[in-house]
Amino acid sequence: MEFSNDLDYFLFNDAPDDAALLAWCREIEKTESALLGIDVEIKTLRAESIGDPSRSMMFADLVAGHVVVAGNAGFLQKMRDSLDFSRIEPEEATRLLWNRGSGMFFSRCRMGEGGDKKFVIRNHAKLKLALGDAWLCLHGAYTSKCRERGERLAKTELPANLAAIRAWHREGVDFKFKPFADGMTWEELDSESGKLIEAWGVVYLAAETKRLKRNFSGFSEYLAVSRLLPGGHLKNLVLALRDRLRRGASLKPLGDYPRAALMRALPCLLGLTSGGEAEAARFLPKPEGDPSRFRAWEPVYSKWWTYYA
Repeated sequence: MEFSNDLDYFLFNDAPDDAALLAWCREIEKTESALLGIDVEIKTLRAESIGDPSRSMMFADLVAGHVVVAGNAGFLQKMRDSLDFSRIEPEEATRLLWNRGSGMFFSRCRMGEGGDKKFVIRNHAKLKLALGDAWLCLHGAYTSKCRERGERLAKTELPANLAAIRAWHREGVDFKFKPFADGMTWEELDSESGKLIEAWGVVYLAAETKRLKRNFSGFSEYLAVSRLLPGGHLKNLVLALRDRLRRGASLKPLGDYPRAALMRALPCLLGLTSGGEAEAARFLPKPEGDPSRFRAWEPVYSKWWTYYA
């Protein structure tokens, strides 16, 4: 079997949070990642967690293209005939872009001589694919087959400032099936990073415009929104109190779900806001180093990303 640049297992179990099961999964992830040379992840969940797969990009892809490794997954097979990718929710595009945008931030922190070129190239490739995929999702044209998505994107009308995502998507698909770890200089990667981040900002705001049903002229307006994520105000305050007691700090603004702080901080850390990287301090605990230098934020963002990604 040919593997691409990552491998995801979905392990369905009635006790997906069992400590022994999770420890076993982490050990398998570590072993197989080293053996295969790619990112291997095992997600544990109950079968009923799938819900309506047509609303979720991840679950729609799973139902459409899964391969059974062990056990009985007949319930997934039964869902295939009713799949409708045009019903994928806008929040799925936001989630994809936030994940890949976070990867770009971590890549910026590892850029330059002595950095991790393999990591940077891989995250660039993932964002190249995600920009086109998110755009198709927002326009009801997503499908589970990445090469078919590329064909659809080639026929899709795009704003002039996003014309490059067609070629990037092709490059992302090529990388998915034949990963590489070198071939570009740090100068080329730095230049490409700036262009990808600029396009990310445009597509991300388009996704949030559709999800939140409000227009944004730029990130200043986006950062000012009082609630980015649904959820009870009181519950979110309890989470903030728990974080302060257990982790020594909490995320802002209070009352919004904590992940929203990371969603607000990310465009700051990517240099897309008027206040620059230092503006992330409005939402995250301040770093030990200079807050105007994005690398100082990596430990802070990484810590809270682990809790709320």
